[in-house]
Amino acid sequence: MSTIKNAYNIAVKTLRKKYRKKGIFAGKNHFDDYWARDSFYASLGSLELGDFKIVKKNLELFLNFQKPNGRIPIRVGRSTLEIVLNGIGLYKKRKDTPRYTEDKGKNIPMDQNSLLIICFYNYIKKTKDIEFLKNHLNKLKKAIQWNLMFDKDKDMLIEEDYFATWADNLKKRGNVLYTNICHCHALYCISELFGFINYKKDQKLYREKYNETKKKINEVFWNGLFYSDWVYKGIKYDYFSTDGNVLAVVFDIADKKKSKRIENSLEKSGINNFVPSLTNLPKYPLKYSTSLQLLLMGIPDYHNGICWLWLGCLDVVAKHKAGMQKDAFSLLKRISEIIIKYNGVYEVYEKTGQPVNRLFYKSEEEFAWSAGLFVRAYSLLYQNDKKQ
Repeated sequence: MSTIKNAYNIAVKTLRKKYRKKGIFAGKNHFDDYWARDSFYASLGSLELGDFKIVKKNLELFLNFQKPNGRIPIRVGRSTLEIVLNGIGLYKKRKDTPRYTEDKGKNIPMDQNSLLIICFYNYIKKTKDIEFLKNHLNKLKKAIQWNLMFDKDKDMLIEEDYFATWADNLKKRGNVLYTNICHCHALYCISELFGFINYKKDQKLYREKYNETKKKINEVFWNGLFYSDWVYKGIKYDYFSTDGNVLAVVFDIADKKKSKRIENSLEKSGINNFVPSLTNLPKYPLKYSTSLQLLLMGIPDYHNGICWLWLGCLDVVAKHKAGMQKDAFSLLKRISEIIIKYNGVYEVYEKTGQPVNRLFYKSEEEFAWSAGLFVRAYSLLYQNDKKQ
């Protein structure tokens, strides 16, 4: 059995271990709850496996807890305090309680609505479950309208405050690349969903918003080499942020020329020099990069120096879309070797390649997000190339 195929089997096993009664858990220990972004990204792998029922259940779970204004919970399960207590073995109970805010001053997370719509679109595209689409159309429309509420200056870009993305210990504000890339693709997805049921007016409305947002992203964020990390009060913060840049390629927001430049910048910066991939380079200064909570836990580099396999898996797909097939397979093999070496898919890794194992924090085992995106990357690469 080849290295990549062996790693694929481990990733499939890891992902399916996280299937629960109502959806997909994020992890085995301290993340054993239903997390929106984790489960929606993981679902993309589940769809490739044909595990449609669990994806549908997961979508239903979060839609059932949607607020009247359209807001989707960031997770369903324990409170932040309960998660911390669970992590040190003092609290094992769990309740399916919706949680809508971050743990740092009640900040508003900004990607969960977009990811729900993206996941829903991929589910319908795979299953043709039009009845399910029709039953939830109003909720999907509310979800995208909630996003649009945060375009406060009506320039087609979402504004946000600190700690609002998946990297929720970073102090980014204003127009953040990752959030706007996800939102832009969500606009495309909801336009397509309306098209599936022949709602021409809504399809056209959201396709126009998608085109305008895509154009604005390329005008505001592009710096000639890659997309800037965030823009605030007219100032571009030109860190290379892996998430938004590779997703821009994956979601066709970057054209072929920009995609190649992004990949060149990624390689020159050393993003994949260690475990694929680092979140960003250069490193953020302390004033942008951490919360008190993570400092106390001994992981101030959690989103600023630690490596995440799901980012590497997305870059595999980005390289594939950019026409860099050899590089895509090479990167997938590198990720596969890490999975095999530690016989699992972990949450975060040191630059040495080992899963993080520090005094107060150990990398989550059985990390569904990375497992699902590895499965998806493998499936996309081997659709047209059956040689392993």
